[in-house]
Amino acid sequence: MFTKIIIFVVTLLTITGLSIATNTVNACNLQNPLMPGDAQLKAIKLKFADATAKNLSDGYALFTSITCTRCHKPKDIYKRTEEKLIKSMDKMAIKAKLTTEQKDAVLKYVLAMKATQPVESK
Repeated sequence: MFTKIIIFVVTLLTITGLSIATNTVNACNLQNPLMPGDAQLKAIKLKFADATAKNLSDGYALFTSITCTRCHKPKDIYKRTEEKLIKSMDKMAIKAKLTTEQKDAVLKYVLAMKATQPVESK
């Protein structure tokens, strides 16, 4: 429950343009549980060997910006299966008019976060 409150507050701060993020933060870090860090990069490299910290950073920026929240609130990555995340990205990338590179970055970001989700969110 506490993690959900933190995610909500961080999302709200991000949407309103305020930021409490630091450069490298783990997924369970209370400062910003949505910002990717070393654990997420390591996890996503198991699926996508070409993944970089920049991919995750770019994906995070798109996911938490107006690009992914123009029409709806940020979706809870942890509540969806990996398969549903991939299907959603395929549909939403078209609606959001994302480039192939942007779609790739957001997909890698959400899958990295899902792979390292905090235990209490599972």
